[in-house]
Amino acid sequence: MYEVIGSAAILGAIIVQVIKIGQLKAIDGEQIILPPKAQSISRYLIGGTYFSFGRVLIGACMGLMYILIGYGYWSIVIVVIGAILGTLFYGAFRNKLPH
Repeated sequence: MYEVIGSAAILGAIIVQVIKIGQLKAIDGEQIILPPKAQSISRYLIGGTYFSFGRVLIGACMGLMYILIGYGYWSIVIVVIGAILGTLFYGAFRNKLPH
């Protein structure tokens, strides 16, 4: 599993650099512009901590939750509902949250 995540991270970094250096264009001919993000350590630490705690408490990643339902572990439905409600909650209050 670490090979998949690691290769995705490395490939993503390479592709972003190719886009930035090569000034590539999208399919419709518009130039791809990647605006720089504001550097903020606290938002990544807080967000990553909450994400990691949730993942550790569940014991499964997001994709695996649906696989567990398929295997018949019906208690994971509570987790899926919580994930969906959390996404809806974030979408509703996104403008009020610090980004």
